[in-house]
Amino acid sequence: MKYADYIKEIEIDALWSGRKHIKWTLDPQVNILSGVNGDGKSTILRRAITGAKTINAIEKQGIRLVTEPSDAEYIRYNWICTPDVRSEYDENLQGLLEKYNGNVNGNGNQDKERRDLLYDIIDKLFSATHKTVDREKKEFTLLFYGEPIDLKVLSSGEKQMLTILLAVYLENGEHYVLFMDEPEVSLHVEWQKKLIGIIRQLNPNVQIILSTHSPAMIMDGWMDKVTEVSEITV
Repeated sequence: MKYADYIKEIEIDALWSGRKHIKWTLDPQVNILSGVNGDGKSTILRRAITGAKTINAIEKQGIRLVTEPSDAEYIRYNWICTPDVRSEYDENLQGLLEKYNGNVNGNGNQDKERRDLLYDIIDKLFSATHKTVDREKKEFTLLFYGEPIDLKVLSSGEKQMLTILLAVYLENGEHYVLFMDEPEVSLHVEWQKKLIGIIRQLNPNVQIILSTHSPAMIMDGWMDKVTEVSEITV
């Protein structure tokens, strides 16, 4: 199987009963879609994900993806959005933790280095609330003042951040595409500023494609990665 390194272009025919045609040339690393409420940011991302699912199918439902390399058959991708109800934070995080704990017995120094980096990032982000990762246990365990804590009692923002970090970590450094729809919801402004850089630190091979309303998301050097929906509507 031949996987894409990243998506070079997204083209979508006839959105909203033919009122819009989208053609978006993408950066290999970071892409931020911005615009007013109701202008279709989430719809564009969701249609792009449909294209990623059917890249090697004849019928792409009016969606064309140009990849690098051009003859790629598959795209590794993940989709993260803000849950509609609070219980979904727990469900999303639990699913990732089960996958993480099932793969925790990886071998080699590279696995240990990546795991240590993940734990270092979490410890730094959560230090203000006195939470750290228990590095003595194989299964992921978070400590609060040195005592194990049930992750269900974490705030929505903490659960959202752990979900994003674990999802990125579990891609094992592979080239893949991370779609995120307004990931800043529930995150403190300082975490919003750091999010893109942290994701890139954890996996330099990830291509980020996200929508946002938050100015903080682009404050850490990502201003030139912002595209307005009006700029890609033809």
